[in-house]
Amino acid sequence: WLGVGASVFAHWLISSIVPLTSKGRALVGPSLAVLAVLARCYTAFEQCDQSDNWVLHDYGLGHLDPLPRNSILVVKGDIITNSIRYHQVCRGVRPDVRHLDQSMMTYEWYTPQQSKHLPGIKFPKGLYHPYKPNGYSMREFLLENALNEDEPTFLCGGWYHDEQEGGGIPGFILMPMGACDIILPQSEKIGFQRWAKLSKAVLPNATSYWPPAPGIFAIDTWEQVAMTDFWAMWHRRAEDILKACPEGGQLDYIIKNAGVAWGRLQRPESIDKMLYYFRKFVKSSAASPEEKREIKAVIKQYAKYSRNQK
Repeated sequence: WLGVGASVFAHWLISSIVPLTSKGRALVGPSLAVLAVLARCYTAFEQCDQSDNWVLHDYGLGHLDPLPRNSILVVKGDIITNSIRYHQVCRGVRPDVRHLDQSMMTYEWYTPQQSKHLPGIKFPKGLYHPYKPNGYSMREFLLENALNEDEPTFLCGGWYHDEQEGGGIPGFILMPMGACDIILPQSEKIGFQRWAKLSKAVLPNATSYWPPAPGIFAIDTWEQVAMTDFWAMWHRRAEDILKACPEGGQLDYIIKNAGVAWGRLQRPESIDKMLYYFRKFVKSSAASPEEKREIKAVIKQYAKYSRNQK
């Protein structure tokens, strides 16, 4: 209707106001249309210019690039799926990684159409749906595909459907590994030192995928989601190390620093952890009288805060 209205207006303008020849009149309409388009481009160019926006490009590459060779990558979420698929299909990045979207696996067309692009992947039945006659559960899928150490299986974005009380998949556990979690049989345990080494190796390189400063993108944009996920990758690993380190030894400086770190998380549930390690520290023989006075003052202040929160 806008086009019809513009056409009528242009016809009236040309025939009633503009004293031109027939040839000149014929050029007025297209000229006005071109000017309108150029005006819109001028006023909206800054907002629409995404030539320097590499956030989602780096986000997808940060998930894909650090993975071990021949990995299987099971994902949930549009932003993860599409950013990874862009790199694999359009740029040919990491074709050795088999990438499966859990929501797409629930459709009957997925297995016959996509299996040829996923060499070595075994689909137990027609589709991922444990409540259909021709469907399989995620446990069945993992039993077929996630037990080969040479082809590790990772999960990004969480499970599409929990298959046991309390969440997760029966018989399997998750351990944080970079942007994702590695899926392991429940009987398999990775020691802390090995986990720390492996999880660091698959973290996105911060210098290569460094996100822009906060506030550049609106909170409801995919870029903001990607930036939040990026920082969560690093913070989650640091928090897991924080949880594990003090239990592995009794060094006083580790105990004190653990208390400091828990306190700086600034979450209500972290205050109790901070108090636990600070109380443990002041009982140690290595703490100087001055340190004990400072830590006791913090304990007194935050113990009151912790009681009020409860």
